[in-house]
Parts: sequence; C-alpha cells; structure tokens
Amino acid sequence: MSVRTIAPRLIAGVAALAALMGTAATPSATAAPGRAALAQQILATKGIAPATAHVGGRHAASTARQNLVDTAHGKGALTSRWGDRPNRRVALDTRMLNGMLKLRTRYGYRIAVSEIVGGDHSSRSRHYAGLAFDINYINGRHVGSGAPHRNLMAACRKLGATEVLGPGSAGHATHVHCGWPR
Repeated sequence: MSVRTIAPRLIAGVAALAALMGTAATPSATAAPGRAALAQQILATKGIAPATAHVGGRHAASTARQNLVDTAHGKGALTSRWGDRPNRRVALDTRMLNGMLKLRTRYGYRIAVSEIVGGDHSSRSRHYAGLAFDINYINGRHVGSGAPHRNLMAACRKLGATEVLGPGSAGHATHVHCGWPR
C-alpha cells in the first residue's frame, strides 16, 4: 500500500479512537478534558463523595467510587451483576461527568453520589449508558429529609441534564437522578 492509501485510514482510525476515549482528535489549548481527566478531577475534589457500597447489594467492582476509579484509569465503568445489564463495561459520558463536577465547583453543592452505572435501574435507564448518576445526600442532608433537592435539580438542568427526577417522582423519594440525553 502507498502512503496515499494508508494516511486517510490512519487519520480515520485516530479520530475513531479519540471519539471512543472522549478526547479531541487534535490537541487544542481549549479542548475539553476527556473522561479519564474528569474522573480524576472528581475523585480529587473535596465535597464530592462517591459511594463505596450499594444500597441494594454487594459488588465492590461496581460502586460509584469504583466506576470513577476505573474511568480515571481508562477503563469502562462496570455495571452490577444483579442489574438489568449485568457485568458490562460502560464508557461514562463526559457531559455527565462534567455536570457532576460542576455541581460542586460552580454551584457549591456538597454531594454524595450513590450510583453511576452500578445498582439496579429500569431496563432502559440512562445509568446503563453512562449518562446518569444519583445523589442521595446534598450538603450533608439526606434527600427527602429537607435537603435542597429542588435547587440542585434546577442546577442539573442548567448543566444539560434532560432527565431530572427526585422526591415527588415515582421511585425517587430518597435521591435525585440527573441524566443527560442519549
């Protein structure tokens, strides 16, 4: 093969790989951080507490914290073995990760993230697509017990979430669900 036939394939391959990794194909000073960098920032940010256990079962490899650790190391986040999509690796969406980070850095909320792709959700849940997370504590108060969930839900919408559920929504009395579009 000549350079003329290999070069376009190589460029297309690099662009495809960059898209899978959540990074830009060409470096730029203004490029948004990729999923690994965002996960690292979230893990290093005081005031964001990803859960190290599940409410509904035991599977240390699929907790919210482990989902972020795996993503920070360039791996997909693992779903729980008892959910509707068991033991699958999922790439976390950069918009969702950025939203989680901005709830703390832009809006000042201290949050406890109870689930990302782990846990048990409805079969078509955005969790299983790496597009959603759940928050069960806001500023040290449990959601449903006086936590400022309405303001946080509005902040999620401003950050691009289109599926925002909380107390008053079926199945969400004790947490806020923030999901980004497919």
